[in-house]
Amino acid sequence: MYTLLIVDDEASVVEGLAHTIPWQKIGIDEVRKAYSAFEALEILQTQPVDIMISDITMPRMNGLELVEITKSRWKNMKTILLSGYADFAYAKEAITLGTYEYLLKPVSDEVVLEKVGGAVESLRQERESSETYNRAVQAFRVNLPHIRGEFLNQLLQGMKSPKNVWAEKLELLEMKSAIGNQAALMLVRMEDRLTEMSPYDSSIMEYAIGNMADEIFGERFRLWRCRDIHGYLVFFVFESDDSAAGMHPHKHTEENELKHFAAQLQMNVSRYLKGTISVLIGKRGSFPEDVRKLYQDSLFALRRHIGSHSDMFVYAEDEEELHPVRSLQKCYEPPLLPHLLESGSWKQIQEKLEQILKELSLAHSQSQEHVIEAFFFIYSSLSAYAHKNGRSLADIVGASLADVTGLSQCTTAATLGKWVGQVLPLLESSAEQATRSDRSAAVSRMKRFIRDHLSQDISLQAIADHMYMHPVHVSRLFKMETGFNVSDYVLRLKMEQAAELLGDHSLKNFEIALKLGYHNPNYFIRVFKKYYSVTPQEYRNSLETGMP
Repeated sequence: MYTLLIVDDEASVVEGLAHTIPWQKIGIDEVRKAYSAFEALEILQTQPVDIMISDITMPRMNGLELVEITKSRWKNMKTILLSGYADFAYAKEAITLGTYEYLLKPVSDEVVLEKVGGAVESLRQERESSETYNRAVQAFRVNLPHIRGEFLNQLLQGMKSPKNVWAEKLELLEMKSAIGNQAALMLVRMEDRLTEMSPYDSSIMEYAIGNMADEIFGERFRLWRCRDIHGYLVFFVFESDDSAAGMHPHKHTEENELKHFAAQLQMNVSRYLKGTISVLIGKRGSFPEDVRKLYQDSLFALRRHIGSHSDMFVYAEDEEELHPVRSLQKCYEPPLLPHLLESGSWKQIQEKLEQILKELSLAHSQSQEHVIEAFFFIYSSLSAYAHKNGRSLADIVGASLADVTGLSQCTTAATLGKWVGQVLPLLESSAEQATRSDRSAAVSRMKRFIRDHLSQDISLQAIADHMYMHPVHVSRLFKMETGFNVSDYVLRLKMEQAAELLGDHSLKNFEIALKLGYHNPNYFIRVFKKYYSVTPQEYRNSLETGMP
């Protein structure tokens, strides 16, 4: 419910508006009265008001001056100005001040009620919008740790973005200060009893370990964590703001603290959670540019130094380059080729393949193994796409291009590029043909439904219900496939059948109209004449005389 304030130096106007109009009808449950602008300000300062109706011409302070003051103090209040002067200058100034309405006296109670009702509805929509926004903000705040984890996981998988996009995303996640800072990566692998838990219990354990890490590292470092695709807990460890200011300048001290805190985390998990973890602290790098490389190096170090053992701690910061031979990064960075194929994003598919081939030619053109790696990655992705669509790859691209005997397609990076250039257009063409075929089949079903129900009043909604589609989609699909609207097709069928039925002299015109779903014979005659330029009877006569 809303509160209304009526302001006018004429008491009769105030009393009349306050007591003769059914304000409750539009949601006004309380009406307050002021007989001057100064009295109105006193009320506004002590009591809530949602809508104010004010006269313009008042002594000492007029309505425009009052609105100018209220707009700066009570921004959400709606104001309606009344004036007995049909003066455009008043209206122009009222609009400039942002008044909701400007009414000229005399004005009827119905108009006042209508305008105030509009202000009430406007306030209601604003409040609902504000409440929705606040709920969304609250939900975002509650889920912020999870959203941060999801974003960090995308970085681990190699997601790329321009620097300005990084800045915007990290600012939204309240992690903008991490940009450009050095960070160490810490991997935590849950083991033994912790791996045997249900997904629910495992999630609780991850949360508990994360909280423990925050408490142990918190005074000295800032942590950003997520769970990766292997089930490992990945922590990026940043220096705290105090550290960045120079309170802990010695790198050796920082390394010792990292080792100490990591060991403390391992011990606390064992003591309080009765579980076993292995911890690896990897190399340092710049955030977010080095995230992918730090992660891959840490995974390699974990496999190399820990392997299948448990309850291990490794500090890999001082190691030399662990694996000089690297895999093709573009193959495994999102968006992944299999996902792009599933979505049918052919432009992005082409760009992805071009990126893979470019990396291959620039960094690994002399490596036969890398060429083969790229070929089988692409070949398996294309094969999986074909199989998900109920076909073999050979059916789509031909037996020769699908044949891997001898691996002739991947003898060099150039031959692989040539093979991709031959295969991709065939795949895209096949997909487009399948889409056209499905579209054609759907439109054929629509046409059959229309023909079977021609004697009824066929509507777009009825066709949509039959097809389990939205009416707009039905309309677009039909127009795309046939080149004309559903209504035009229905009319054509009805008129063609009408012309055929008119050849049966035993049928009356009204009977033909009913057979075609026209319950008003006169309307049928008008439609027929508009279509054929002659009436049904004139058409029938022309059939008898043999004249067109």
